Amino acid sequence: MDCTVTAAVFAIGSELLEGSIVDTNSSWIGSRLVKHGINVEDVRLLPDNMDRMAELFLEASEKYDLIITTGGLGPTFDDLTAEVVSRVSGSSYTLNEEQLEHIRKRLAKFGISLKENHFHQAKLPEGCKTFFNRMGTAFGFSVSCGNSRIISMPGIPYEMKPMFDEQVLPWLHELFPLRERHIRDLRIAGKPESEVDDVIRELGIPDGLDCIINVGKGDILVKVRGFDEQAVHSFAEAIRKPFESNFIGYGDETFQVRLVRMLKEKGLTVGFAESCTGGMLGEDITSVSGSSAVFKGSVVSYSNDVKINVLGVPADVIETYGAVSAECAVAMAEGAKRVLCTDCAAAVTGIAGPDGGTDEKPVGTVFIAVSVNGKTEVKGYGFSGDRSAIRERSVKTAFGWLIDLLK
Repeated sequence: MDCTVTAAVFAIGSELLEGSIVDTNSSWIGSRLVKHGINVEDVRLLPDNMDRMAELFLEASEKYDLIITTGGLGPTFDDLTAEVVSRVSGSSYTLNEEQLEHIRKRLAKFGISLKENHFHQAKLPEGCKTFFNRMGTAFGFSVSCGNSRIISMPGIPYEMKPMFDEQVLPWLHELFPLRERHIRDLRIAGKPESEVDDVIRELGIPDGLDCIINVGKGDILVKVRGFDEQAVHSFAEAIRKPFESNFIGYGDETFQVRLVRMLKEKGLTVGFAESCTGGMLGEDITSVSGSSAVFKGSVVSYSNDVKINVLGVPADVIETYGAVSAECAVAMAEGAKRVLCTDCAAAVTGIAGPDGGTDEKPVGTVFIAVSVNGKTEVKGYGFSGDRSAIRERSVKTAFGWLIDLLK
C-alpha cells in the first residue's frame, strides 16, 4: 500500500534569520526524509518568539503528517521549543526527571554543577517520547499535535544527526509504511545548464520519476529520483550518455574523488602550482581519504617572487606576458612537476577580483595549464561570478581537465 507522508522542517533560532548562523540542518534532514519516501513540502526558519512559533506550528499541524524541528532546546531564556510544543499540543510543560538526570551526569564530567537554567532545559511536554542524546545534554522528543506529529531535536548538527539516524528514522519506519525512494545523482562539468535541459526535455521524464537540475560553480548536478530503482537508473544512464566526455561521476563522486581514484588506478602522482586559488586545489584533493597515495603537494605561488624562485618561471615570461598569461601558466605547471617530482601537474593563475582587472584581462580571466603524459596544455577562461565563484570554478575546471586527459 502506497503511503504518502508529508513533512515540514523548521529550524528554530533568531540567529538563523539574522544570518549569524547558516542553517544546514534542514537540507540534511530533507535529504534523509526524501530518500525514505517522505515528501518535504515546507522548510522554514522560525524566530525565538513564542506566539509566532505557536502560530506556525498550529498552521503546519493542519497540513502535514510530520513537523520536524531543530534548535531551541538549550538552557537559555530564548530556548522556547519545548514550551511552545507543550502549548500547541495541549500537554503540560513539566520537569522530566530522566532528562534532568542526564544533564546532571553530563555536566558532572566537566565539573559543572546544575543551575536553575538547567531545570528549564529539563522541562518537556508531559508524556512525550524522548530520544536520547549521546553527544550533548538536550533530549529530543515527540508528541502528537492534532493529526500531525511534532519531532524536536537539538540544533547542534553533531548532536542532531546521530539522533535522527539512530533513533528518529527507525521510529518513523515503525509509524508509517515508508518506501525507499531511489536517488541517482549525476555530476556533469563543462556544459551549460541549457544543454543539459535540452537533453532531459528531449528524453522526456518518465511517469513516476522526478528530475532536478542544480547548477553549481563549475558543474551541474542532475538528480533523478523515484520508487522504481530500475527506472531511476535507466533514465540516469540515458542522461549521462550524451555527456560522456563531461561526466564526472555518480552520487558523491566529486571531481577530487574521481581524480584520486583514476590516479590510483594508473599508478600516477600529481602536484599543483596555485596563484589565484591560493591552495584550494590542495585543500580539495586532501579532503579525499587515501589521497596521500597520489598527491605530492601544492606550491602556492601567489607572488611573482615565488613563481620565479620556487617554480622556476623565467622572469622575462612574467615581464613580457604577465603573471596572468598562458605562458606563465605553462611554466608554473612544468615547474610544479619538476619541483614536486610528480607524473602530472596542474597550474592556475588568474584575476579573481574584485580588483585587479583591466580591459585586456578583466576580472574572471584565468589560465589553467595541465601536464599529463609528458605533454603540457594550456587554456584561457573568462569565468563569471564573485571572487569565491571564480576561484571555485577554476579548481573544478582544473580537476575536470586532469580527469579528461587521464581517461
